[in-house]
Amino acid sequence: MEKSNPFTLVRASDYTDSQINDLWVELGPEVISAVLEPKAVHSKYILGGKGSGKTHILRYYSYTAARLRKPGESGISVVRRLKFLAIFMRATALDAARFEVGTDRHSRWQTLFGVYLELRLVEGLLDALCDIKASSRDLVFDDTAFVGVLARNVTDPELLRCDSLEDLRDWVIEWRRIIDEAINNAAFTGKLDLTIPFSVGSLCLPVKDALSKWSKELQGIPLIYLIDEIENFSVDQQKVINSLLRYAEGKATFRITGRLYARKTFETIGGEENREGSEFRTTNLDLMLRKYPRYSEFAQKFVLKRITAAGERIGPKNIEPRQIFATLNFDEFCTSAFSVLGIDELDNSFAEEFYSLLSQFSERKQPNSSPEVAVSRLIDGFPLILQKLNLLRFCKEFDPEVDVCALAEKISEECISFLLGKKKGITYANAYGHYKGDLFAQICKESKRLRMVPYAGFETFVSMSSSNPRNLLIILGRAYEIAAFREIEFGSGVPLSIELQTEAALEAARFIYERDTNHGSASDLARAATERLATILRTARYALNIPEVSPLVVSFSDTSLTAEARVTLEAALNYSFLIEIYSGRPDRNSEQIRRKMQLNPMLSPHWGLSTGRRGDLSLSTQLVNSIFDSKLSSEFDVLGNALRVKWNQPFKDFQNQPAQEELF
Repeated sequence: MEKSNPFTLVRASDYTDSQINDLWVELGPEVISAVLEPKAVHSKYILGGKGSGKTHILRYYSYTAARLRKPGESGISVVRRLKFLAIFMRATALDAARFEVGTDRHSRWQTLFGVYLELRLVEGLLDALCDIKASSRDLVFDDTAFVGVLARNVTDPELLRCDSLEDLRDWVIEWRRIIDEAINNAAFTGKLDLTIPFSVGSLCLPVKDALSKWSKELQGIPLIYLIDEIENFSVDQQKVINSLLRYAEGKATFRITGRLYARKTFETIGGEENREGSEFRTTNLDLMLRKYPRYSEFAQKFVLKRITAAGERIGPKNIEPRQIFATLNFDEFCTSAFSVLGIDELDNSFAEEFYSLLSQFSERKQPNSSPEVAVSRLIDGFPLILQKLNLLRFCKEFDPEVDVCALAEKISEECISFLLGKKKGITYANAYGHYKGDLFAQICKESKRLRMVPYAGFETFVSMSSSNPRNLLIILGRAYEIAAFREIEFGSGVPLSIELQTEAALEAARFIYERDTNHGSASDLARAATERLATILRTARYALNIPEVSPLVVSFSDTSLTAEARVTLEAALNYSFLIEIYSGRPDRNSEQIRRKMQLNPMLSPHWGLSTGRRGDLSLSTQLVNSIFDSKLSSEFDVLGNALRVKWNQPFKDFQNQPAQEELF
């Protein structure tokens, strides 16, 4: 029987509460407390990229999911253990677009949306309270007092006829039906014929007082409304949400999740502006997960949980995820890795271009020097990757006033000291530690057999995922599919090959880049800008004179960016093509903090880039504008070519070329 892919992408919103519980992997109480802050008196937004776990977190801590984890306990016991009562609602459950089509007065539709939203929230709360009452027979619950508190703000006399929570729930459901019918009729008549039973904020917020009257057990228990995927609400509808946040102080709090670009306004219905730190706070879940020190441990548990949940045993008992994937051994100057990849360590043809460039310089400036001798001193007798490093160090230390043979001899001696473990080789050792990954990538790309950079090993994929669980699933899902197609048993005890893993990484990168972010013109412009930026990073990594270690990050001043460049840059961040490093970089010549951006490492295989970040390339405003402003893309070709020449012709006279500060 064919096994199902345990890493198939499924939206958290499509899982049942039981599945949410089964797939849960604990991050730790400190992390969850920092995300949800259940005891906080303020409301908060929890924003993050696709697949960061926003929906899963909200649903796991909702009453309905928590109740399933302890089916033998009473509902009130579940609330006591959680120390809060949280009601979950998806924004899409409202079918919010219905409230945007009316030709009647705009404010009426906005108010109607608010009323309908509150009805849905209170309906979810009443479902929980009815369960609490039914499962806690030994406690006293005052339904009449509960209804009485809500009746103070409701104009519909039918509410006073409700004798129980069950009656109240029926009343709420009936009003939802009335509104649904009125909206349907308005689609034909163009008019909204309806009188609403309460004003915005008059039902879901006073419920907190009603809870205290209903049961002493709930006095002091925070009431939290969990609203998921806020980006599905329009600007006017988000004004309703903002109004509830503003009115909610001391009554209830909200935890609202969405993508990084979810918030469209901070205005309330009345035109007031909600402020960060006053009416709400914000948690960037992506940033929090990237800072989480035990994410690798979490990732292993996460993967094992998915394998277990698939219902099929994969591999030997107690297999660890890292055992499923073959890895490369980078010890002893990558000799083992080169052997596995079939790279000929005797092939140092890359030195030919270096020799050609050095010869041209010698003919012009040092006719009595011997470029043949210089190159020989840099490569003869050294391991392949150190030959590469010697050429790079020569480029870094090159001085037209210093004899090329003398410089080559100096670097050769440092390399020998490094090989012998002498103290004199410490500087060389540092350079090797910095540039080993980039030089290895160059050798792989230049190899006649390989011509590509390998991506393999569980830790590599964890790094690629950038602490996003969905990203990790995409990579592993591709690996599983490729293995199944080739009739290779995933996790059989025989690790998946380097070649198979690399293919999976490439497919995952292509999926993220081409298919996972199709949101119209904004995402198209962001994608094109990302390609231009990645072209610069690729040019840097595979240059003769690599300008920065593992180039994956850029820094720049945004003070003079064009309007379009700003919009496209923001879109690239919102769609997770780029990741902002909020610490920034201090400018060398001023006290200004330059912005730092990292290419999403999930995209790295698409351009053969590193999955980890070290240094950053400092870009000029002119270059950044040419990357992110489509109207200036022709300038990008000119600037990009200038960089390519600069980084690959280190011995050329650049007196007539733009200075580095003007290019970067």
